[in-house]
Amino acid sequence: MLEKALQRDAESRYFEKEIKKFGEVLMAEPALVEKLDTTPTKSAFIDMYCDLAKERGISFSKSDLLIAVQEQKQGQDWIIPKKVLRMIADRF
Repeated sequence: MLEKALQRDAESRYFEKEIKKFGEVLMAEPALVEKLDTTPTKSAFIDMYCDLAKERGISFSKSDLLIAVQEQKQGQDWIIPKKVLRMIADRF
């Protein structure tokens, strides 16, 4: 039963894997983190985050990113790197 629930979640929340994958890219490329850090507002940050991911063939929506951010603010589903979370905290 637990296996089926995990499979269902993985299929319905595919974006978590994609957001996590992009987080790994960010941590491997400090210049991208610096570029993200230049965004002055929440909307600019979200746009750039999604655009940078898309440029690397990683796809998730702005809504997906906001869900991940909200869940992490509540201490759940740690899929965004802590370094990026600090930037998010400054803007959200």
